[in-house]
Amino acid sequence: MRVARWFIYGFPVFLFLLIAVSFWNSASLTSDKKNEMSLGVLGEPSTLNPIQQADNAASQVAGSLFNGLLKYSPDLEIIGDLAESWSLDQTTTLVFRNEESASAAKNQIESLRAEWSAWTLDAIKQSGRELLLHFTEPGLESSKKIVSLLPADSLAPLATLRVEVKENASETLQRLSKALPDGSLLRVWVESGAAFEISADPALKTDIEKWLTANGGGTVHIGQTLSFFAEPQVVFHLQKNVRWHDGAPFTARDAAFTYRAIMDDATASPRKPDFDLILKAETPDEHTFRVTYRKPYSPALESWMISLLPSHLLEGKPQSWWTQNFNRTPVGTGAFRFAEWKTNEFIRVERNPDYFDAPGPWMDGIVYRFMPDQLTLRLAFETRQVDFWGAEPWTVNAFVNDTRFNVFTSPTSSYTYIGWNLKRPLFQDSLVRRALAHAVDVPSMVRFILYGHGLQSTGLFTPQMWFFNPDIKPFAYDPEQARALLSEAGWKPGPDGILQKNGQRFSFTLITNNGNEVRRDIATLTQDGLKQLGIEVKVELYEWAVFLKNHINKGDFDAMVLGWSLGNGYDQFQIWHSSQTNPEQLNVVGYKSDKADRLLDDIRQEYNREKIINMAGDLQRTIYEDQPYLFLYVPEDTSVMWKDAYRIRRPDGNGGWIDSPVEMTKAGWAYWSDWFYRPEFAERLPSNPRP
Repeated sequence: MRVARWFIYGFPVFLFLLIAVSFWNSASLTSDKKNEMSLGVLGEPSTLNPIQQADNAASQVAGSLFNGLLKYSPDLEIIGDLAESWSLDQTTTLVFRNEESASAAKNQIESLRAEWSAWTLDAIKQSGRELLLHFTEPGLESSKKIVSLLPADSLAPLATLRVEVKENASETLQRLSKALPDGSLLRVWVESGAAFEISADPALKTDIEKWLTANGGGTVHIGQTLSFFAEPQVVFHLQKNVRWHDGAPFTARDAAFTYRAIMDDATASPRKPDFDLILKAETPDEHTFRVTYRKPYSPALESWMISLLPSHLLEGKPQSWWTQNFNRTPVGTGAFRFAEWKTNEFIRVERNPDYFDAPGPWMDGIVYRFMPDQLTLRLAFETRQVDFWGAEPWTVNAFVNDTRFNVFTSPTSSYTYIGWNLKRPLFQDSLVRRALAHAVDVPSMVRFILYGHGLQSTGLFTPQMWFFNPDIKPFAYDPEQARALLSEAGWKPGPDGILQKNGQRFSFTLITNNGNEVRRDIATLTQDGLKQLGIEVKVELYEWAVFLKNHINKGDFDAMVLGWSLGNGYDQFQIWHSSQTNPEQLNVVGYKSDKADRLLDDIRQEYNREKIINMAGDLQRTIYEDQPYLFLYVPEDTSVMWKDAYRIRRPDGNGGWIDSPVEMTKAGWAYWSDWFYRPEFAERLPSNPRP
């Protein structure tokens, strides 16, 4: 009877109270909503150390914590960040056989002062058998022009010698320098713990080899011959009012330490190739940082957008200390400082009250919530657990037509691809790779996977980049052409219908990461399309960390579906140069091409815009025709925000404020995120001009 009374009277009352409590909690949560932004990120960051991270989740979080010396403006122009200004120039050193030849060359160049302005030459100085030419603009063209006017036999022979040793390279170089004649090693540079480079007379090779034989062993390789040393210089003048999140002052020492840390093999930084051409980094005073390059490197300024590290915390500490004390609890200079990391759940950062660009930011914090897949992320957005969502292509039209949302759409600098492991014999024939490009129906992928919100890719650059080559046409979907190319490559149908060559079946495994429905669909469509040609494709999905660590970074795969989110620069040395094919490096498919290597090297040394466009176009065509990737498509980027959830109050540059809705810029909708505010907290914002 008591049980019956409970169900008749007690349970309805309990249910009513439960609903009431839920309503009260909901109302309370709404009224007490924190002045924080909530963002969903796919996966959990591997580390918050910006020079070691290689995943998008880590990059997104670290971007709010750290600053670089430079950054992009909303129009994608390079502007100062921790550096308030900078300058570029170059010293070219000509080395002659003797002082008399150097003096004669100096007089000859002095007699051509009418040409100096066109050459951007503004000073010349003799030092023994060397002439130092100072140019106000970096580059090779003027230096080559001047050298061509001088007697060729007056210049000393020069070459780069690469020395590989069994012992510590830096210590070996110091001992070698003492053993050889003074001045014989004109330039020295430690490449790694086991190799260094010197610039000297190539005849010195024999003496170095003899010394190595008696001092631990090693090998010497003659590399590039040189006519001169062209050494650009960037001088950064740093902000004077910047402090790290722990209160310590930011100085030029931090910039120099970050460079040394990137170059240290123990750090295993994927950004090391961006700094390989630096000859020396100096700190003339606390607020001046001077970087000299071994040769012209036109992407130099973009490389210094990398986030800087605090030397006062990390210098002298082993990597094990970094892992335990910094990589999960970092200290930066950014608008937000680290607050909390709850594994498998979220990272929260909080407003930095001592930010050098004060009074921003307006928000008290940002919560980055980890999401296992796009479906979970979408549900989190629709239940307002996160404030923004990168909409999947098939959902875009629904959000565009829904007045509850603001939608931001823009072209991307990213592309999706299938990477062939060129270390596998199956994919080493370019005929086979071109056949696969004709065999996969990429236009249907754009139509049905992207719902038309994208276009077929034609290589490593994307259409909105100013150096993109629009004349390259994509490989057409043409199964018959694919069959003809496979036949030409020697692949014939076997007894089970699968193509065979020399007893090997055309069968491989295509892998991608679990939780990404688009990549899974690409793998499935590729599997179905190639099956029609007699190619067996097995599809395997892996959790992201396993996919990256055990397969991609180690090069342990046949083929994989992945994508690149690129910056705005033309330097893709790390992804495509043959020197970048080792484990943990970014040329994971093992692509090697002498022509591509030459273009990748040359474009880094060119500052002329038109020449960069020509070289980038040639590079794009070369790699697209080689098909180390099956370049699939360039998607549009669509982000969705709950209607008027945020506005922007940002400086107008004249001491006042600009108040506007969240707006799209060339750099994306999030460019002004440090100045976002929730309208319900508008009363906290200043209405008066900036102090």
